[in-house]
This record gives sequence, structure tokens and C-alpha cells, in this order.
Amino acid sequence: MHILFLNHNVENYGTYFRCYHLAKGLTRRGHTVTLLCANREDTLSTTKRVDGGLTTVLLPKYKLRGFHTLHTLRMLYNTAYALFSRYDVLHTFAFPLHPMAVPTLAARYLRPGLKLVLDHDDLWKGGFANQHPGPYQRVVGWFNDNMPLMAQQCTAASAMLMDSFRAAGVPDSRIHAIPNCPTMTRSPLTRDEARAHVGLPAGVPLVLSMGHTYTESLFLLLDAFERARAAVPDLKLAFLGKMHIPDEFERRLQPYLERAGGSILRLGEKPPSDVPAYLAASDALLLPMDDDPIEKARFPIRFGDYLASGVPIVSNAVGEIERYLREYDCGYVAPVTDAAAFGDRIVEALTDTSRREAIQANAARLVRDELNWDAVAAKLERIYEAARR
Repeated sequence: MHILFLNHNVENYGTYFRCYHLAKGLTRRGHTVTLLCANREDTLSTTKRVDGGLTTVLLPKYKLRGFHTLHTLRMLYNTAYALFSRYDVLHTFAFPLHPMAVPTLAARYLRPGLKLVLDHDDLWKGGFANQHPGPYQRVVGWFNDNMPLMAQQCTAASAMLMDSFRAAGVPDSRIHAIPNCPTMTRSPLTRDEARAHVGLPAGVPLVLSMGHTYTESLFLLLDAFERARAAVPDLKLAFLGKMHIPDEFERRLQPYLERAGGSILRLGEKPPSDVPAYLAASDALLLPMDDDPIEKARFPIRFGDYLASGVPIVSNAVGEIERYLREYDCGYVAPVTDAAAFGDRIVEALTDTSRREAIQANAARLVRDELNWDAVAAKLERIYEAARR
């Protein structure tokens, strides 16, 4: 089969990783995939890159005042590909957004016999769309509620997003869970070797949070760290990633930095090839989450990378992440609004050796048996075959 992926994200960001790794899994099964996404760099040109059976087309993008723009221009490119390129299945990701929805609707009505699969991996209606003006919220809501019945099959990253398809009238037989999986392999380095390799301090316990953006849960994490540090005085906290936070958050962060006295490390963004070593250098990996519908619906890519690292996860988890952590006993879980309990779970992860080893074994088993891109690609292949019948 040849599959066309429509993706709204910039290369190497968000849903792009879901699309890229699903596509690579499909190419390993002998299929060919064309993936459309936005260029990471500001440009008005398009770039095509071929990697075996995967062709990636990078479309124009310009970042203005912190926002990625040219969405409507990319909509026109997507429409041209959806109408005129050759493919057996069209798989549209984040379909409620107009750069995805309009090309998909055009192909739906102008290409008789179109085999269409729609994917939810973030909450748009009642979630991210609420950050936009009311008229756009209504447009997104219409696409969200009306397009699913046009698809032969639907895929979703979480139980909550599967429910969104059900609410649109799609029968359970056409709704499928497609989780996100690790995007990197475990580092071969021991903790001490990894510390030496990346330049982190030796001989002290260290917990790490990876991510580019943080919301209000940042301060619950910091409160949890302070509680854990009261029990483990030499504990350090490292932030890995760009850590985009507003000026107000920077001001609120300063008292924590002062009280920590150098025990909070802001490492910044590192090359992807170095990230496994940073994870291996840690004693626990922290995943802060907010108690809101967006967090309950999503499946953060870094969760899979945490699982694959061999380092225990500690989270005030909600939604799909809470379900995995509890059902598979593969991490330490605190109630979502309880910073004290979050801190206590950090201490437990650092000190309870037997429990820690059991959790590490469960996480490794989950990645080996279920949360890997080859297993998910095999499931996706069956979904496409059902769509074509």
C-alpha cells in the first residue's frame, strides 16, 4: 500500500513524531508513505526528502511573534496532494484543524472511493481550540463532530479521544487505539558513565524533567521537589529542553531557584543523540501533568521515551498516562493536585530498591510487548486493510 499522511505540525515537534514513527514502522512492513508537514525553518519553499519507503514533504512555514503561521498556504498544498497524488489510503492527523480538514473534505467529495482514516491525538474541540476566537472554535467543532462518519476507520491516542469519535456516532468496530511509543532506545551507559558523558554532577541523587513547554503543573513539580529535597537534602532537579515559559512564570520561578541554591539545573535543548544519556544519568524521571481535559486526552511522546530509558517514572498522572502507570505498575503515581504526595513518590523512587526494580521490569516488558512502533504499525496495517474492504 501507499499511504498519504497529512500532519499539521512542524518537523520534529508534537504530532510529527507520531506520524514519522508510524510511517517508519509501515515502511519496515513493505509499504510506502508520503508525510506532509511544516518545515522547521522559516521558508516559503517546499523540500522533499526520501528515506527508503518514506517521502517527507516539508511545506512553507514562518514564525511570527512566537506562532507558526502560513497554515492556510499549507492547506492549499495539502489539498493538491490529497486530490492529485497516488495513494491507497489517506490518513489525516489532527483532522479538526482547517489545514487538515479542508484537503480531506476535498478528497472525500472529489475522489470517489477514497479510503479515509482520521486520527485524534490531541483534544481540539473543548481543548486547544478554546485558545482561539469563538468563530474558529465553532469551525473546529463542526469538523470534529461531522467528519468522523465520513471515514472508513478512526484512530486515537487515548480512551478520551476514542470517546470523541463515539460521540460523533462512529461505531466501536471502526475506532482503534493507536498509542505513542518510544522514539529513542535505551542508552548503553550506566548512570555514572552517563553523568560523566554529559557533564552532570556525580555522587548525588538527580531527578530530571524533559520537555519544551510547561504549564501550571511546573509549580506543583517544584513544590514536590522541595518536599523531596527535605528528605533527600543533596537532591538535584534538572530540566532538559527549551523550557518555554512566559515572563510571569519566570518571576514565579525565581524564589524556587534561590531556595534551591544551585540544585535546580536548566540544561536547555540538547541534540537528540545525547538525550538517552541524559535520561540514563538520572535517578528518576518526572512527568508533571495538569488536571484539565487537554492533559487527560493526550499521550505525551516523552512518556514512551521515559519507559524505554530504564529509569523509573514519577508523575501526578491523569488520563491515559495514569491508566498505563497504574494498570501496568510501571511508575510511581501521585494524585494530580497533591504536590506533597508527588514529592513522597520521588523519595520512594530514590530509596525503595525492591519496588524500583519491579517497576523498571514492568516498564521494560510494556515497551517490549506493546508500546513499540513495530507492534503498532502491524495493528495500523490491519486497520488500513479493513478500510479498503
